[in-house]
Amino acid sequence: MQLPVQFPSGPNETPLVTVSKAHEHVWVIELHNGADNRLTEDMCVKALRPALILVETQWRDDHWRKAFYDKNDAEKKGASGALILVADRKQQKFFSNGFDFPKLLKKPHFIPNSFDPIIKHLLGFPIPVIAAINGHAFAAGFMLALACDYRVMKSQKAWLSMNEILFGGPIPRSFSALFNGKCTDSTVVRKVFLEAHRFTAQEALEAKLVDEIVQGDSEAVFQGAMNLALRLSHLPRLGVYGLIKKELYNRTLDGITENELVRVAHAPEEDEEFQRKVKPRL
Repeated sequence: MQLPVQFPSGPNETPLVTVSKAHEHVWVIELHNGADNRLTEDMCVKALRPALILVETQWRDDHWRKAFYDKNDAEKKGASGALILVADRKQQKFFSNGFDFPKLLKKPHFIPNSFDPIIKHLLGFPIPVIAAINGHAFAAGFMLALACDYRVMKSQKAWLSMNEILFGGPIPRSFSALFNGKCTDSTVVRKVFLEAHRFTAQEALEAKLVDEIVQGDSEAVFQGAMNLALRLSHLPRLGVYGLIKKELYNRTLDGITENELVRVAHAPEEDEEFQRKVKPRL
């Protein structure tokens, strides 16, 4: 398939992502769902998932498989690859503002059926994935960036935050599994989830939530991610990059799978359970 390609691609559908190549071995998925890149059902199911599948298919079919069986390519350079995930580079404000919470309440199976498969795919993706965080990444937008292998963040006017506690949104099992798989500092976990702290780029770097910060606009952040992608693109040449990731994150992946079986409880339901089970014992 000739790039660039947009998804969804139906005649009456609005494109939400664009897949392109910035280099022979570097793919780009650019999100452009309105002003703040909400991770809606259409964005997840009709755009991000097919975009990830397309990139992996092209790398496997056009690069890795050919190089792996090419006796003249001893170093398997043809199998190099990396992916950059970035928000609309024409804007400077949001990477992603997460879910549309009011709509989410009406679709209890949205996270396990629509969003979690994206997280699982990224955790086992066969080439390095770099999130170019060119604006705020809130809630599920933060989780999307965290599921990538590396994060390059704009140094000014960009925050990372899990703000569910401020709007009454419980976190699903998949979120806790992902974060605990990526962050081992319990004080950072507490600050993220129980204090809803808004991390500046410098704070995020110090907390090891991002790998690099870049001064400048979206293009500068993208270029920083591009430089990193080129440095890392040799890693998947022998085809085991994704396999190793799956082993490293096996408990995280198991936890995300458990989310399919665990219904997220909301505050009124917990209160009803307390009234029914605990209060009568007092």
